[in-house]
Amino acid sequence: MAFLTRGAGIEAVGFYGLATLTASFTAAALSLGLPTYLTREAASGTVSPPAVARIHVGRLGALLVAAAVAYAVIGVFLPQEAQIAFFLVFVASLLEQWNETAWVLIRGTPSGWAEPLTNTSAGILLVGACVVDTWLLDGLTFGDAAVYFLTAAALRSIAAVLIVGILPSLRASRGVRSSRHIKLALPYFASDLLGLFYFRGDVFVLALFVTAAEVGEYVSAAAIIGPAVQVAASMGVGALAFAAPRRSSEAVQSQDPLTVFRFFGLAGQAAAGAMFIGLPIATTLLFGDQAGNIPTLAMVLTLFLALRFANFGLSAILLAQGRASSRLVVLVLSICGSVGLNVALDGTYGAHGAAWAMVCNELVVGGSLLWFLRTKELVRHVVVSFGSVAVIAGALVGLLAVLEPTPASISLGAAVLLLAAARFLAQRRTAGKLQAAMTEAV
Repeated sequence: MAFLTRGAGIEAVGFYGLATLTASFTAAALSLGLPTYLTREAASGTVSPPAVARIHVGRLGALLVAAAVAYAVIGVFLPQEAQIAFFLVFVASLLEQWNETAWVLIRGTPSGWAEPLTNTSAGILLVGACVVDTWLLDGLTFGDAAVYFLTAAALRSIAAVLIVGILPSLRASRGVRSSRHIKLALPYFASDLLGLFYFRGDVFVLALFVTAAEVGEYVSAAAIIGPAVQVAASMGVGALAFAAPRRSSEAVQSQDPLTVFRFFGLAGQAAAGAMFIGLPIATTLLFGDQAGNIPTLAMVLTLFLALRFANFGLSAILLAQGRASSRLVVLVLSICGSVGLNVALDGTYGAHGAAWAMVCNELVVGGSLLWFLRTKELVRHVVVSFGSVAVIAGALVGLLAVLEPTPASISLGAAVLLLAAARFLAQRRTAGKLQAAMTEAV
C-alpha cells in the first residue's frame, strides 16, 4: 500500500482496500465455515486428506463463479479506469482465501513451516516487483499493482496445492462425501462471518459515506497499526495458556487475573507511546508527501491499540475460565457497537469518525468483557487503565489544536512512555512490598 500510495495515489489504495474487503466477505460467505472446521478436524485426524482435497477443489469452483458475477457487478458501480484493476485484486484476494483449506493438511505437523515460508516468499516477490516498478520503471500504477498481486496470489496457491499434495489426495477421493462435512462446518459459519465483520466492518460502513480516497487514507493508517495489533493477539494466546487453570495435587488453581490484566494494560500503554514516537518517521518513509491525513488518523488509531491490548488481557481471562459462549456474545455486542458508532460518526466526520468509532467501540468491548467476568477486583484496574487512555485522548486533541502532527505525536509519545515507566515502577514496588510481607509472615 505504501508503494501504491506513492505511485498511484491514495484513491488507488481505497479501491485496493475495498476490493480485498469485498473478496473477504464473498469468500467467507461461500466457505460455509469450512476453513475453520477443517483446521480443527484435520489436525485431530477426523477428516481424511481426500476429503480435504475434494472440498478444496469444490471451493475453487464456487469462488470462480463468484468472480464471474463480480465482474458484471463491478462494471456497473465503479469508474471505467478502475474496473479491471479492481477485478484483478478481487480475484487475487479470493485466491488468498482459497488457500486456507489446503494448508490445513500440514498445520500442526512437522511440515507446518512450509505455510509461513511460502506466504513470506510470495510477499517478498510482490514487494520486490512494486519496488522495481516504482523506482526503475515508469512508476507503479493501480493496474500494475493488481497484476503483481494476482501473480503472487496465483504462485502462492499453486505452491499450496503442490506442497500439501492436493492432486494425489484428489485422485484417492472417489466415494468421499463432502456434504457431511459441510453440515458439520455450519456452526463455524456465523462465527467466521461475525469475526470478519468485527475486524473489517468499519471499512465497509465508511465506504458508504466517503470517497475512495478517504477510504484509502483510513486503510493505510490502519495498516500501520495492524502489525502491533497482531503482536497483541499473539500475546493474548500466550496469556490464555498462562491464565488457564492448572491441577495441583490438592485442587485446581488459576493464575491471578489481576496479573494478566496489569501486564496487558501496561504493555498497551508502552506500545502506544512507542507508536506515537515512531509514527512521524513511519509515515514519512512509507508515504512521503502523499501522506495527507494518514498521520493524524494513525495517531487516533494508536489509542485503539492501547485499549485493544487491555481487552486482549480481559478476553484471555474470560476464555481461561471456559466462557467461550460469553466471548461470542461480546463479539456480537462489539459488532453492534461498531456499526452504530460508524453510522453515527462517518457521515459527519469521514475517516476521522471511523477512527474514533474504532477507539470508542473498544470501550464497548471492555465493558462487555468486564460484565461477563464479574470480578470485582478487576473493576478498579480496568477503570484506571481505560481512564488513562481517555486522558491521553484528551491530550492528543489538545496538542493537535496547537501543534503540527509531528511534534504533537513525539511529545505525546514521550509523555506516555514516562507514564508507563512510572506505572511499571509502582507495580514493582507494590509487588516487592507484598513479597516482603508474605516472607515475614512465613
